[in-house]
Amino acid sequence: MGNLIAFTSRRLMEDESLVPGYVYHDPEDATLPPSPDGRRASGWNLLVGDETDEQLADAGELLMPDLEFLTERYPEFGKLVAEGSEGRQFEWDADTGRYTDVGPSTFPEDS
Repeated sequence: MGNLIAFTSRRLMEDESLVPGYVYHDPEDATLPPSPDGRRASGWNLLVGDETDEQLADAGELLMPDLEFLTERYPEFGKLVAEGSEGRQFEWDADTGRYTDVGPSTFPEDS
């Protein structure tokens, strides 16, 4: 996983009691050029799941931690990465303690 990063909400990173409630892989993100320090977007995005549009639009509310750190911190998310679940979106099911695949990660193009 080397220099791969993921996008996460600040609140998710700052509150260790939270679990990513909504996770998706955006293949377009994975094609972004690397940053000057060599880090590359993995395409993975982890959110609490109740963020507002305003929070998601605020760059100060998003962090870019290492993908490897996130797979260790959230083992069930790590399973998604290991299984090659690219291009999919998932919701956390607290009853089963697992992620449910809710379909392909298709996003409307910006108008």
